[in-house]
Amino acid sequence: MQLTTQSGEPVEMFTLCSQELSVRVSNIGARLLSFVCNGKDWLYGPKTPQELLEDTCYCGAICGRVANRIAGGSFELDGRTYTLAVNNGPNHLHGGLVGFSDRAWTVEEATDSRLVLSLVSPDGEEDYPGTVSVKAVYTLVGRTLTLEMTATTDAPTLLNLTNHAYWNLNASGTMDDHLLQVNASAYTPMVANIPTGVIAPVAGTLYDLTSPACLGERNAPDAIAGGYDDNYVLPTTPGMKVAAVLTNGQETLSMSTNAPGVQVYTGDYLPLKRGGVALEAQNFPDSPHQPHFPTIELRPGEVYSRTISWSAL
Repeated sequence: MQLTTQSGEPVEMFTLCSQELSVRVSNIGARLLSFVCNGKDWLYGPKTPQELLEDTCYCGAICGRVANRIAGGSFELDGRTYTLAVNNGPNHLHGGLVGFSDRAWTVEEATDSRLVLSLVSPDGEEDYPGTVSVKAVYTLVGRTLTLEMTATTDAPTLLNLTNHAYWNLNASGTMDDHLLQVNASAYTPMVANIPTGVIAPVAGTLYDLTSPACLGERNAPDAIAGGYDDNYVLPTTPGMKVAAVLTNGQETLSMSTNAPGVQVYTGDYLPLKRGGVALEAQNFPDSPHQPHFPTIELRPGEVYSRTISWSAL
C-alpha cells in the first residue's frame, strides 16, 4: 500500500542514474534524499517515505516561499504590511508552517536522468501575496547533479528558494572531520540569527573559509548552537560559480550556483548533531528588512531563476 501525506497525496520516489552516481528524489518537498557515489550515500536524512514524512529538519527539501529567516515574521511590500507565521523563535523560517518543503509537487516528467516537478502556491498561502508557479528540474549527467528552479507570479510577492540537503561524505557518523572551503571574502554578521545589515570581511575572523578549514575545529562566535549558521556573500560575477568545496580527505563535493549567497549550517540541531552540513545557495537572510541586500521581490512579468549543481570530484 502506497504511503500518503495527511492530506492524501501519494509519496513518490524517483531514481536518477549515471555510470558514476545514483540519486533519489521525492515529490514531497521536491526533496533530494540520496546522492550515492562509489557505493556511499553522501546525504544525511530520511531514506524511506515514512522517515520523510516524519522529518522536521528540511532534509534535502526545496524551501520556500522564502528560505531562511524573516525577522519578526512580517514584511512590507508596496506600502502594505504582511504578517507571517513565526515558527523559529520570534521569526519566520523557510516559508512558514507548511512551506514548499512539505507540499506534494506535481511530477511532469521522469526519466533515468531528468525529473521535472512543479508546484502552484495560491495567493494567500502562508499569508504571502500572489499566486506563484514554480518548476524544479533535476538533471544528472556523469558526476554532476543540477537543480534548476524557475518561478513566476501574478502579483508582487517575495521569493527565495534553496535546496536544504545535508552533506556527510562519510555516509555515517558526523562530518566534523570534513574540510570546507567557501569562496566568499565577506559574510553578513548576525545577532540571534538575524543579520545586522553589515557586510563584513571574513579575513581575520573564524568565518574565514577561503582556505579549507576543519569543521570540527571551528565554532562561530555568534551561533546559538555553537557551530555555523551563517550567510556568506558570494562574488557578484554573473552566471555560475563554485561556491563551496567539501572534502573528507577521500571524497570531494563541489557546489556551484548563480545565487548571491550561501548559508553554511553545520547541523547542530539535527537528531544526530553535526550529522551533515547544509550548503544553502540562496539570497541573504532577512532581505526584506535590508534594502541594500539583493532583493527577493518577484513581480508579474519577471522570471525567477536559481541554479545549483553538485559535482563529485
